[in-house]
Amino acid sequence: MKVKIMEVGPVITNCYIVENEKTGHAVVVDPGDEGTRIVSALKRENLTVDAILLTHGHLDHISGLKEVREATGAKVYMAAEDAERLTHAVSAFFPGPAKDFGAADVLVEEGQVIEAAGYTFKVLLTPGHTPGGCCYLTDDIVFCGDTIFAESIGRTDLPGGSYDTLLESIHSKILTLPDETNLLPGHGPATTVGWERKRNPFMQ
Repeated sequence: MKVKIMEVGPVITNCYIVENEKTGHAVVVDPGDEGTRIVSALKRENLTVDAILLTHGHLDHISGLKEVREATGAKVYMAAEDAERLTHAVSAFFPGPAKDFGAADVLVEEGQVIEAAGYTFKVLLTPGHTPGGCCYLTDDIVFCGDTIFAESIGRTDLPGGSYDTLLESIHSKILTLPDETNLLPGHGPATTVGWERKRNPFMQ
């Protein structure tokens, strides 16, 4: 498994391209912005995208979706609790009309297994940052969106956020994983479960 990180958009969101080098198939996680740039990267590597996985519905994680979806024809996966954010996307910081990125093709549930690009991705519902926040576990990697960061956690002061709910999600879904599990967040550097268990001030 090869994981390429693309930093996109004004708030530097991590978009991940998960590539199966043997087959040339791939999965895109959180096409947050600069959709044409993401598509160019996929074409440059001649990748066939099997799925687009969304960790939540904030604009900085979905703004490049339309271009990637149209170019690849891949199905879009996200949790039902954030589904409306795709078809009625608004910014918490900048006023303007709502955007419609099209409905998700599949609304995922806790424990659901998605098979794509020759890999399996297990859905971990982790509400708190948004009501429909979720993570995707494959092998020893968790694509965790804005649930948890290196020595920090997702903000909970935006509409639909809940600090207590987010901490419960992290303790029940993330910290129960082996220490060596790699966490690939929506912003900033990668980390591990073990590191966050010991060093994250919100976990103390």
